Amino acid sequence: MNYILLGPEEGQKSDWLESEKKRVLKEHPDAEILQIYVGDDKGDDLDAALSQPSLFSSFRFVIIKQYENRSAKDTFDKAIMDFLSSGLTDAEFVIISSEKSQSRIRKEIIGSKNVSVIMFWEMFDSQKKDWIKAAFQKEGFYIGVEAIDEVLFSVDNNTAEMRNLVSALSLYFHSSSDGKTEITTEDIRKYALQTRGEDGLTLFQAIADGDLEHAESIASSIILSDSTAAGRAFQTVIQRFRQLESFEILKASGNGEEYAFQNADSLSPYPVFYPTKGIKKKDWPLFRKAAQRYPLKDTSRIIGYLGRMDRIVKSTGSEWTGLLFSSILCTVMIDKGREEDFSLSDNPLAESI
Repeated sequence: MNYILLGPEEGQKSDWLESEKKRVLKEHPDAEILQIYVGDDKGDDLDAALSQPSLFSSFRFVIIKQYENRSAKDTFDKAIMDFLSSGLTDAEFVIISSEKSQSRIRKEIIGSKNVSVIMFWEMFDSQKKDWIKAAFQKEGFYIGVEAIDEVLFSVDNNTAEMRNLVSALSLYFHSSSDGKTEITTEDIRKYALQTRGEDGLTLFQAIADGDLEHAESIASSIILSDSTAAGRAFQTVIQRFRQLESFEILKASGNGEEYAFQNADSLSPYPVFYPTKGIKKKDWPLFRKAAQRYPLKDTSRIIGYLGRMDRIVKSTGSEWTGLLFSSILCTVMIDKGREEDFSLSDNPLAESI
């Protein structure tokens, strides 16, 4: 069976995917696990993964991520439909998408008897609170109602973010507290102050401030922290600019500021449908400042530029990441996304990458 995982609840999707991987590896110990990101190629890699047997394994488990970014110009859907019609049984695919509807998925795909669609909806607030309480109990801690609200205030609305924070808090309090069994709101705030590091959120804040020197300092700190932090920060900056663009579009359409904040989507240069709406109230001052510095025309140009740089960021070796981020920050903050009119083949940085 092949699967399509839809909806905004990334944590539960991840849990399901890990369980399915274990099942596949139990049945096919030599299975090859392949991950393909829509946007990284036009569909050729997916077609090869699904249609060509592996020389070293008897089974292929193909995970297709960011499926919401597909477009009419690529061949991802064709590769999937060709595989389904081929009758091959030595491979299985799992599509992962943030979409909240099946409306954009080809009928030839969702209508196949060999495809199962699973929707992962965001938890209700009461469920999130119960989840956090139970997660801390497993770690040996009791957490009160106000402290739970503080946790929810600090994370996005999915169990993936909640799990990461619960794990980090538990590790911190196990190592720093002698016999502590209850976590309070003050504990969580103290933890945030002591462990706060630089990330995509602080980088966007420096970009909104227009402080290039500070932004470059933050980028350097992120790059030095671990090998994957730079990529995560870059994606966060893209996400913030998409929210900013949506906010500015709503304002330009004659809507009030509060309505624009509450209904801003994560618009994208890619065809992303049904994103989660709203900018958190604590971030409103930040987005007001960003909107003043980057008007809608500039914001849209910056998003297009960041989208074009996405592949380069993902493929750049660590020795070049600092130089690449410095170039990106200058293009965004000084040139507002305007690029020099020359071929990438003439760019020494691109050649080095």
